[in-house]
Amino acid sequence: MSLDVSRRQVVQTGAAAAAVAPFLQQVPAQAAMDKSGRAPVITIFDHRGCTAHANKEYTGAKANSQDDEMCVKVASAKIAVSEGDAAKKLQEFISYQAKGIDGPYTGKGKK
Repeated sequence: MSLDVSRRQVVQTGAAAAAVAPFLQQVPAQAAMDKSGRAPVITIFDHRGCTAHANKEYTGAKANSQDDEMCVKVASAKIAVSEGDAAKKLQEFISYQAKGIDGPYTGKGKK
């Protein structure tokens, strides 16, 4: 690898730096929390080989292959979660990582 820098490389580097400079400014992120409680719900239909009923989930053009018997549905649904369910899930996730030597995680510190 040569350590010589040509005029062309200097100009290219300067142009790249000029293009990136506006993105290096300290601007606060304009992100906001969505409190609607909605999340994507993905449903996979796999009816390959099923002869019990006609598949009516997909109404578009056919591919004339086994793909005609498969469908993926994505919908945005409101997810209702109670505090009890949230605490139960938190305990489940924590138990996957490590077992506490002083008992289950309760979310409350020692007094």
